[in-house]
Amino acid sequence: MTTSRNITALAAVLMLTALLSGCDEKVPEVRPVGEDISCTTASVQSLDLPVLVSAVGSVEPEVRVQVSTRMMGWVTELHVTEGDVVLQGQKLLTIDDADMKAKREQVNAGIREAEAVVANAETMASRFRNLHEVKAVSKSQLDDVETGLERARAGLAQAKAARSELDVHMSYLEICSPMNGVVTRRMVDVGDMASPGNPLMDVDSMDRMKIVARLGEKDINAVSEGDMVTAHVPSLDSATFQVEITRLIPSANPGSRTYDIEMPVPNDGRLRSGMFAKVDVRVGTRRGVVVPIEAILERGQLTGLWIVGPENVAQLRWVRLGKPVGDMVEVLTGLSGTETIILSSAKPLAEGDRVVN
Repeated sequence: MTTSRNITALAAVLMLTALLSGCDEKVPEVRPVGEDISCTTASVQSLDLPVLVSAVGSVEPEVRVQVSTRMMGWVTELHVTEGDVVLQGQKLLTIDDADMKAKREQVNAGIREAEAVVANAETMASRFRNLHEVKAVSKSQLDDVETGLERARAGLAQAKAARSELDVHMSYLEICSPMNGVVTRRMVDVGDMASPGNPLMDVDSMDRMKIVARLGEKDINAVSEGDMVTAHVPSLDSATFQVEITRLIPSANPGSRTYDIEMPVPNDGRLRSGMFAKVDVRVGTRRGVVVPIEAILERGQLTGLWIVGPENVAQLRWVRLGKPVGDMVEVLTGLSGTETIILSSAKPLAEGDRVVN
């Protein structure tokens, strides 16, 4: 019995100690609702906002040259590979020129023979001119010799023209880059047969690129060349560009029924051919409600703002936001467009406070 009384007494002492220690804590001050709070206010604005559609596309070189040849032959050497930077006139590949070299020897032999014929004809013409002066040969005989000289000279000129033509053909066997750029694709290997018209390599100019995007048929009539659009390359940081539509392809892609639009974009060294791009294209306008971004407050996952209600009473209104518009932001739901909102206040607001300007 004594033990039970001792336990009860101990419990009472502990409870008293806890109560006394709690008295030392400060009780949070509760501000009375309905105070007059000085606030800065503004009216909600209703503006014409752009209607945007997102067109997907890709980054491409503004200039791409497909290198090919006019001659048929086996590829004997490759001087570059994909990814190499090349200069205008730099060798890319070599095609077998054995046949052309043999033909060149034939042409050179023909030129040497024609030169000999011309030399002989000139000697003969000079002799007949001297004989004609002393009346040893007739004028018709001299004319025949002069005609033979002209024919010999024409034969020499024809032989030299054949050599020039052959030189042109042989130049097609040493394939050179038509411009400064980067080899982005190679379609042949050593031992492959190169034939006229078939591409051998792609050389891209990397100084300036273009974004080619595809726009749906219901939106294509809302845009035109010269319109400004916003292009974004998601794989790169800070790769957003304000660019101009410089070309609009008037016929649709057969498979997707979309229309290509092209926008040149400067390359800061990071853009690569084939990168994914998104383009926001303005296709019209609509009315929308906007408020200053500074008026927005966040509580957890909720977004709201203070408005001035009846009798200047502050009310918290939860809203759903759209995209920023400069230093404003669109409000999709929660406002009608006629409200007065609170931008700032002298002290934190509570529901029921009266707004004083």
